[in-house]
Amino acid sequence: MIKMLAAVRRKPGMTHAEFLEYIEHQHGKIAQAKPLGVKRYVQNHVIDCAFGIDSDVTYTKNFHRDSITELFFDDISGLIHTFSDSYTQQTVGPDAKNFADLSNQAAQLMDDVETSNAVAASLKCKAMIFLKKNPTVHLDTFFTAWDSAHNAIISRHSNFQSVLRRHVRSRYLPEGDRVTAYFGPDITVYEGVSSLWFENESDLSSFRQYQHSLFQQLSDEGIVVSSESFFVYVKEVVIMDLSQ
Repeated sequence: MIKMLAAVRRKPGMTHAEFLEYIEHQHGKIAQAKPLGVKRYVQNHVIDCAFGIDSDVTYTKNFHRDSITELFFDDISGLIHTFSDSYTQQTVGPDAKNFADLSNQAAQLMDDVETSNAVAASLKCKAMIFLKKNPTVHLDTFFTAWDSAHNAIISRHSNFQSVLRRHVRSRYLPEGDRVTAYFGPDITVYEGVSSLWFENESDLSSFRQYQHSLFQQLSDEGIVVSSESFFVYVKEVVIMDLSQ
């Protein structure tokens, strides 16, 4: 299964609470009315977030996000069918003007790699890490360095291993670029996204140690642009699940 992932920012004049209320109860219903090729639709409502690392001095214009959308499909043909359908283009898409800042959104097609088998629905805390690849680094080199950094860091942080219950690493698929224009005229791509689940809020201190080490190592190696990378704590809201 593949997914289209979009990091959305609320439109000017709208509070965070108003934005979340609208996307869950209004936009979500519009999507539910005609799922097309969407097998699963998850909204990750942002609770808190931070960008970069301690040494960063430049505030990224791309950072602030209010929700992370995950749309799951069986394959590319299901995705293309959904985004080319008249209902998506004339009803679902135009509704974005009621809640989203369309001037700058992040969207990409991703392939998920599951590293554990825990049931996410039973877990209370979820964090998501967004890594922005250095444009001079080849995509395969980025994936290899990311894997290596992750493995090295968790080997040093046994406390992180003990509290991490589920981990999904999502890798950018360039073939999805043909439909990302649906999300707006100025699209930012994050080549690597990690989703991590924990049982308790107290576990997030271990996550922060892992996240900071990951950003620092990949930044020092010139693999990621740390000032364009960020993480969010989210509340996972399942709008639709037809995957069963």
